[in-house]
Amino acid sequence: MLKIIEYFTGTAKMYAAPENKNKALSYMQKNGVFFAYLHEKDGGAYFTVLKKSLGDETLLQYASVLEIGGFVCDLKKSFRRPGLYIGAVTFIIALILSDSIVWDVRYSPTGNENVERIAAVINDCGLKSGAFKSGIDKDEIENLVMLKCPDVSYVNINVTGSVATVTTDERLIYDKPEDKGKTDLCASEDGYIIRYETYAGQSVCEKGQTVKQGDVLITGSYETFHHGTVTVKAKGRVYALVKRSFLCECKDTVDEKVYTGEKFVKRALSVFSYQLGGGAEYDPEKYEKTTESQTVSVFNVVDLPLKINTQTFREYSTVKRKISEAEAEKILRQTYEKQYKDITKDAEVQSTETKKYYKDGKYCLYCEVYMICNIAK
Repeated sequence: MLKIIEYFTGTAKMYAAPENKNKALSYMQKNGVFFAYLHEKDGGAYFTVLKKSLGDETLLQYASVLEIGGFVCDLKKSFRRPGLYIGAVTFIIALILSDSIVWDVRYSPTGNENVERIAAVINDCGLKSGAFKSGIDKDEIENLVMLKCPDVSYVNINVTGSVATVTTDERLIYDKPEDKGKTDLCASEDGYIIRYETYAGQSVCEKGQTVKQGDVLITGSYETFHHGTVTVKAKGRVYALVKRSFLCECKDTVDEKVYTGEKFVKRALSVFSYQLGGGAEYDPEKYEKTTESQTVSVFNVVDLPLKINTQTFREYSTVKRKISEAEAEKILRQTYEKQYKDITKDAEVQSTETKKYYKDGKYCLYCEVYMICNIAK
């Protein structure tokens, strides 16, 4: 409670030098001057008094004012900010028009539908923060969402007060049925057969056999003694030793930015999602752009639908730099690990052979992997 009273009445932080410390403290005690938060440092004394005590000339002879604080000071500081006036006016106008404007658009998916794509379609149709309700055609927007979002089976837009709620339902897209005309399992790649398992149909391969891509491994059409020719959908697995390879490359030069030190800044105001004034035109091959957005608030408590966008453009030139073998090794290793994981995820690795070389301005890493995997597809 004491801090609240101090804040609204105003306070002053003061400092008494070592030679005046005792005089200042003695004077305040004898004359009933309220002070608090007393602490000493390097022989001097720091303390806080109420703002009204600054009218005491004797006290000011013994101590100097370091800082004045409180509600009135904070209010004056706030009014020095040019964005506050704009924000306050915008806030008042927004309150007046709150029943006619959509302030917030919320999405309520019931499944795994792509909310980002739905939001993009709705935003393109004009339903976004700051949109007037009179300009929203819910039926047209709902139809466009159904048309442009194949994973949506139902959409409903409900505007209550200043909030628009978009409720959607996921459309379950089933995989296409398998081709019933295909009855055989064939080799998906060249390999040396290690073992096989036949669940339906008849195997036409043998252990130790070398097969080529496209060769029939398990057939669904075969002759029986009692029923003649039988046709079923072949099922089974054929495990073979296969060789897979890949090549990783890295150029021996990289483009680097060298900043000249020249830059310029452009600021723009945006209300809701509308920006007042376009962005600065610049050559992206000559300038690098960074954007920072600052929300305008009232007394740093209530955020307004108002932002100050600051765009900074830094001039640079591009130079080519030769990379070291160690740098190339690091880049190649990252690519290698990803590709290696991709080609071995369905297999049992037997051996791996790698070869590094330099050719035509590139560092190269060639890899051959021998593995056992199911090639019956």
